[in-house]
Amino acid sequence: MRTLLLFFDGIGIGRDDPEANPFAAVGARRLSLLAGRAPDPSCSSRALDATLGVPGLPQSATGQTTLLTGVNAARLVGRHVSGVPGPSLRGVLERESLFVRLVRGGRKPTFANAYTRGHLEARRPRWSATTRMVRASGVPFRMLHEEGRRGEALFHDWAGDTKAGRALGAPAHEPGRAAKILSRLVEEHDLVLYEYFLTDVAGHRGSPADRLAQARRAEELVDAVVGSLELSSCRLVVVSDHGNLEESHHDLHTLNPVPLLAWGASAEELVRRVEGLEDLTPALAG
Repeated sequence: MRTLLLFFDGIGIGRDDPEANPFAAVGARRLSLLAGRAPDPSCSSRALDATLGVPGLPQSATGQTTLLTGVNAARLVGRHVSGVPGPSLRGVLERESLFVRLVRGGRKPTFANAYTRGHLEARRPRWSATTRMVRASGVPFRMLHEEGRRGEALFHDWAGDTKAGRALGAPAHEPGRAAKILSRLVEEHDLVLYEYFLTDVAGHRGSPADRLAQARRAEELVDAVVGSLELSSCRLVVVSDHGNLEESHHDLHTLNPVPLLAWGASAEELVRRVEGLEDLTPALAG
């Protein structure tokens, strides 16, 4: 089943309180579950425990490694690990990750994010779990000044909200255009992954306006993709690693569950199979 996997860093299921939850404040419709409301009736959904059965606040390195490998990374190392994967988690990503398994099985995944050469060629790289996974799989990276400018990849800041993106000359897209770029990639691949982490950045250090803007960006992109994909023959899956943005009264991660949302063909079947973060990769690779 051709799949578009949208990974949003740091979005959990919060309360229906516009004063405290940016998703409630912006009136999220596709992401209404994050606003503490009934989920979009056109999708299948489930709340996933982001703690992985380990005490403490969920973190990015272990949460993302779990999502992308099917291995409970927090239990593997005995704690939640923030930031980027260390040696133990890198090993799991190199052996067991979603892209590695898909390539091994003769299928064709791609990472839709547009990279800069400076990031990939850094002498002391701080590569995320997604970057480690793609590198280990041998799947080519899409480059900002090649595929990005040809409309064959999206920068992590697809809307052009950041000074960094503007300084690099990253194309800024309307939601509909961004969705069409992703939809075209789905037509040519078995699985397309796009990672958006400005939601987590806003949760940690954004102003109230930044937090509202990023909740709106997430909603806009999902809504545009639902309208762009041919959902009779493919599916859209939305997931996160831990909560953050849904609680605006602090700048820490949360203990809230994270969403699994799926639209389109076999969406209900997928959601039924995924009971925890560690179930996503087996469900997508199986």
